[in-house]
Amino acid sequence: MRGQSVYQRNWVWILATVKLFRPFKRFRSRLSFYIIGLLLLILAGVFTVVNHVFRQNTEESIHRELLVTERVFLRLLSERSQQLSQQATALASDYAFKRVIGSRDQATITSALSNLSSRAQANSAFLVSLDNIVQIDTLNPQNTGQDFFAPELLEQAETEGMASRLMLMGQMPYQLVIVPILAPEPIAWLCLGFQIDTPVLAQLKQLTQVEISVLSEKNQVWHVHASTLSALTQQKLSLSPSQTDGFFWHTDQETYLSRMIVLEPKASSKLIALIERPWAKALENFYNLQVLLLVIALFSVGLASLAAAWLAKSVSKPVQILATGVQAIGKGDYRHQVAISGDDEIGQLGLAFNSMGTQLLEKEKIRNLLGKVVSPVVAQELLNHDVVLGGETREISALFSDLAGFTSISEQMSPQDLVALLNDYLTHMSSEISQQAGVLDKFIGDAIVAFWGAPVTAADHAQQAVACALAMQRSLQVLRKNWQQRGLPMLTMRIGINTGQAVVGNIGSIDRLDYTMIGDAVNLAARLEGANKYYGSEILISEYTYRHVKEVFACRELDNVRVQGKQHPVAIYEVFAEHSQISLAQQQLCVVFAEALTAFRQQQFELAKGLFGKLAEQHNDAASALYLQRIATMATAADTGTAFKAVYDLVK
Repeated sequence: MRGQSVYQRNWVWILATVKLFRPFKRFRSRLSFYIIGLLLLILAGVFTVVNHVFRQNTEESIHRELLVTERVFLRLLSERSQQLSQQATALASDYAFKRVIGSRDQATITSALSNLSSRAQANSAFLVSLDNIVQIDTLNPQNTGQDFFAPELLEQAETEGMASRLMLMGQMPYQLVIVPILAPEPIAWLCLGFQIDTPVLAQLKQLTQVEISVLSEKNQVWHVHASTLSALTQQKLSLSPSQTDGFFWHTDQETYLSRMIVLEPKASSKLIALIERPWAKALENFYNLQVLLLVIALFSVGLASLAAAWLAKSVSKPVQILATGVQAIGKGDYRHQVAISGDDEIGQLGLAFNSMGTQLLEKEKIRNLLGKVVSPVVAQELLNHDVVLGGETREISALFSDLAGFTSISEQMSPQDLVALLNDYLTHMSSEISQQAGVLDKFIGDAIVAFWGAPVTAADHAQQAVACALAMQRSLQVLRKNWQQRGLPMLTMRIGINTGQAVVGNIGSIDRLDYTMIGDAVNLAARLEGANKYYGSEILISEYTYRHVKEVFACRELDNVRVQGKQHPVAIYEVFAEHSQISLAQQQLCVVFAEALTAFRQQQFELAKGLFGKLAEQHNDAASALYLQRIATMATAADTGTAFKAVYDLVK
């Protein structure tokens, strides 16, 4: 399109200008060029956006108009069909014509039928018997005595009292109307054909104000039967490919946007109508706008050139000094100071730059120190806000981890080896916590405390915590292989996670404080970590965490427990892996264990015993072995009259 070629010329000119000014080494020249270039880019962008929006809106407007015109066109055809049907019905009621039919004289009937056709201004007329045989055909008399070519229309007329359709007859489109001849019962069918030719389309054009063409498709070849377009344009029209949405372009001396309307979908004689609007007239305002934008652009470039030259002269030297300082700061030399004097904005900028360098130096020292003492997220929070005692209530996910049997192992190692082993372990675990955006609260010997959901709010903090627990276990497996090669103890880790409300903030004294968490939710996480030993599991989560992660991670419910000091029990779950990574054996373990747990809680102890025993034997499942012990205990409790309970108390 012509508009697109204008864009291309503009961009080519801009790129050529960039190459021409690229060798400039003086800041003043470059600044002038950049300001002018930026203005040109902005103008080109505005030009492109305005052109695109205007073109798009114009096309959408024509699309909408064509859709409205299509409905008007179809309504006009429908009204014309009704008028012709009423006219044909009136002619079929002619008493004299009925008497002629009764005479059975072929010549007289043909004359009377031609007379009726002339009165209705029809181009063809047919008299069809009730058994669908053509008795009279004024268009092709040789068809007399043959079956009627549109039996489906006769069936429609018999059902509805009349029928009308646009269709091809020979090589021309017709509107065919069929009505019964009543005396008083139907004795024959009167069929009138009205040719759809250029004069008819011209009348419709006056009502719709669009160009109209009627075409047919046969063997993927389009034939134009009538059109309000010029003869030369009609020749081009039959070669234009259509799009699936019904709109398509065709170009002769003018470009049109057209709407295809299927009048007769029958494959053997597909008949369509095209309603079209010229495209060039719709773009007249756009071309005027292009000229106006170019004038504004030239005027703006002239003013910008003068302003850029003055501005470059005023700021080039101090900017060069500041540029040197920025390079030094960028390389980490926060001690660099710039020598810019004056009371204006440039002088104030120099003072502010020097002050910034000093503050960055101090802040970098503090950040480096804090990053080694607390979590980087907490360090950033402390640096960005005033440090005050107190906290806020947040929903968080707390994680507690501990090494199983670490106390006994520590007694067998020298202090130096023990510290080296512990540092290796804590380094890898803290790395996994950082990768999952967690806050490392503290180390308590070999224990690790971390949480998610503060100070940065995260909607998926529970998923992050569980994902971190799995990552920590995987990292420990890698460490265990390394320790095994070095002859070090093979340690295992237990993790407990709980989600709930807790107070998070700076807690301690005014002289020494900790960014940590306090609350029942935190205590429950610590209890779950210890409960792993009882159930033989590695990762335990509460029902509150499970609600947030069940769609992502595969878990199995282990028990209902009550922690010390609380009345309401809590369901606890063991985490295996993500749903996409769980093994077939783990899936079977989860399914059978759930059945066994349900049977146990319903006091179907024999069924539960069989299922738990199967799991304990096939999967070496510690939790199933625990329930077998409980079932054995239940037998003794039943003898003593002790009531069954499915809630177990967690002790320290």
